[in-house]
Amino acid sequence: MKLKKIILALALAAVAFSPLFAQEKKGGHRKSELSYYSAPIYKILDSSKAYVVIYGKAHNKMGTVTIPKDWARNRPGEVKKLTVRGLPTKLNPYITVVKRSGEFEKVLLTVPSNHNNHLWGRANETKVEDVSGLESIELDI
Repeated sequence: MKLKKIILALALAAVAFSPLFAQEKKGGHRKSELSYYSAPIYKILDSSKAYVVIYGKAHNKMGTVTIPKDWARNRPGEVKKLTVRGLPTKLNPYITVVKRSGEFEKVLLTVPSNHNNHLWGRANETKVEDVSGLESIELDI
């Protein structure tokens, strides 16, 4: 009986004093370089050189952004600046702008792939702004 008490006391002492011998892990959490901003899409107007996206802002306002279609092309050694992905069922369409260290990285459009959907429309080619030298976009949220 005494032996059981001694073993139990040693086990409790080992548990109680184990934090004293534990090493503190260095490092911990690191802040990511990546950040993103998303907004709901109300309409996408398609033109020959760009997409004009009408998106939702705070306080029930709307904003527009013009995204060159050129950004979706694969170029060796470069990250694609535009990715158009199919919309999963039961989700609403949205736009996501990804930044790395505060600088524009890419934009993701999550939209229905069927262009007959009510979300898609045609833009008047003469009214679409020139996007030939555009390097980045910002969402005014």
